[in-house]
Amino acid sequence: MIALVDIGNTRTKFCMVNQGSRGSVISVTNELLSIDYLTDNFSGINKLIVASVSRNELVERIHQWCKKQDKAYQQVVTEKQREKVVSAYDVPSQLGVDRWLTLVAANALNPNKNVLIIDAGTATTIDILTKDGQHQGGWILAGIDMLFNCVLDNTSQVKANAHKVASLSFGASTSENVNNATWAATVGAICLAISQSEEQGIIIDEILLTGGNGHRLQGLLPHSTTVIDDLVFIGLQVYI
Repeated sequence: MIALVDIGNTRTKFCMVNQGSRGSVISVTNELLSIDYLTDNFSGINKLIVASVSRNELVERIHQWCKKQDKAYQQVVTEKQREKVVSAYDVPSQLGVDRWLTLVAANALNPNKNVLIIDAGTATTIDILTKDGQHQGGWILAGIDMLFNCVLDNTSQVKANAHKVASLSFGASTSENVNNATWAATVGAICLAISQSEEQGIIIDEILLTGGNGHRLQGLLPHSTTVIDDLVFIGLQVYI
């Protein structure tokens, strides 16, 4: 059995792979990822594959635990090329490994399609991958919560409460104005990315959404989309 581990800035997600089949994804705060937690939850595995955008000491803790427990260990980092997928970055290491893994996953799922990938998390990232595996680059913008907080943090007169309902309607209150604008800005960026790709001669065949706001964003887009919550883990599984 193999464990796939995705270490974020504040939380770590992991799942087990047994005979090619992925189990459910488990999430834990980074502070809880102690030696005891590793022993309690990973003792039955043969190998642990890690991707991390977080601090190095957490990765090193896992690595040292694997050594002491005689478990195989592998850390996945961003590459210039993996199978057919080629990064657009001149310095591949500057592309976050989470974005890299969504590219690898998109190619694994849609090997002959032009794919737009949106990861709607803390930040919202937009990437384009062509059917021949060429990453065309992308955009990074503030995520929904970050956009909302940015307005409040940088204005003294604007007062608003965060809403859970995602809407593009024009607001009739300041709270609605700020909340709905965050979704409008994000949807607008995605639609513009589709138009921009078409100007470059790339017709998008598939739009993949992932990240914490993926499902809510799906209902606002005027395009057919697919939400895949575990897209990063599909990319990680390619490295087995």
